[in-house]
Amino acid sequence: MTLPSRTALLTNATMPILYLRKLTGKERNPRSNRQLACYLTFVAGATNAGGFLAVQQYTSHMSGIVSAMADNLALGSFWLMLDSLGALLSFLAGAACSAVLINWARRERLHSEYALPLILEAALLVCFGLLGSNLKYLEWLFVPATVMVLCFIMGLQNAMITKLSNAEIRTTHVTGMVTDIGIELGKLFYWNLSRADSSKPLVLANRHKLRTLITLVALFFAGGVIGALGFKHVGFSATLALATLLLALAAIPVLDDVRLHLWRRDLLPHLIARSRRWAHAVKQDVHAVWLAAQDPRTPWYAKAMALAVSAYALSPIDLIPDFIPVLGYLDDVVLVPLGLLMAIRWIPPEVMRQHRAAAAEAANRPVSYGAAMVIVALWIIAAVSASIWLVRHLPGR
Repeated sequence: MTLPSRTALLTNATMPILYLRKLTGKERNPRSNRQLACYLTFVAGATNAGGFLAVQQYTSHMSGIVSAMADNLALGSFWLMLDSLGALLSFLAGAACSAVLINWARRERLHSEYALPLILEAALLVCFGLLGSNLKYLEWLFVPATVMVLCFIMGLQNAMITKLSNAEIRTTHVTGMVTDIGIELGKLFYWNLSRADSSKPLVLANRHKLRTLITLVALFFAGGVIGALGFKHVGFSATLALATLLLALAAIPVLDDVRLHLWRRDLLPHLIARSRRWAHAVKQDVHAVWLAAQDPRTPWYAKAMALAVSAYALSPIDLIPDFIPVLGYLDDVVLVPLGLLMAIRWIPPEVMRQHRAAAAEAANRPVSYGAAMVIVALWIIAAVSASIWLVRHLPGR
């Protein structure tokens, strides 16, 4: 084989790698942002359609969910309102988790700062497939869990593309895109009568933006059609195709980080030590926030938040058991740290500083048995409600 042919072969082999590195790597440009948005919009449309076939609810946008919360509260359907609230909080947690992953990778100077949320999304899509395939066994448990996982996925993806594009692109819902299309069409069909008058600015449409928006809406629609057909004829195994696509998109930046960082001999001890320091800091902050909730210098709203977060974190049992996939660790990894951050922002700095010092010197942490009793009461209420629902829906009744 001659040298030019070898060079051409090597170039052809590396082109997909270079394309994927530009697509999901940390070095961004408008073209790669648009291309990645096209893939993610297709995935969002397919996931949204599959979610509707699974649980008869769209999960890609929060407008309908917030409206359903208001309607159910007004109609007295308290449990349905809580379902919608759980979906809203899951979307919020997904967006927050995406921001945490991106900012952590950015501080660590990783190439995969935008690829990490895609890896997590791929794993959660597989979890969605597992939950969806078991809906017929424990409907009262797996339907809400499936909705929460889907909302978490949508929040995760939407936050990632929002940070990546500086809030110029959304992929999980088309309301904003259709609005922007209407604005650009209004500019496009505007009749500039005074072209000769240079004192009046011309109204001109951004044709490139218009083409991009129309493409994204069309891909969301195409993803919805293909996703609906896939889930209808293949079942929840269709999530494997979507997860594989996301893994392929995210693979190269992750492999770059593996190649650059995994060969460090101290990497594993470094990660273990950092995880232990983070867990120790969270435990100390929980104790400090618990003490601050009892301090008269803390404002009442900060007391309420601090007491709720610290009491739950200090409870010997969790509201969602750890053996439930994804959701079991969602509170410990996402919700409690986010609640701590909010409470710490509201607590006066001097108060927080004093109680952090006291928590660091304390030999033991308190245990919130009151929170455990509340959690057990919620379990009992949920079990009674599920039993009543099952009795009412038994065959022959």
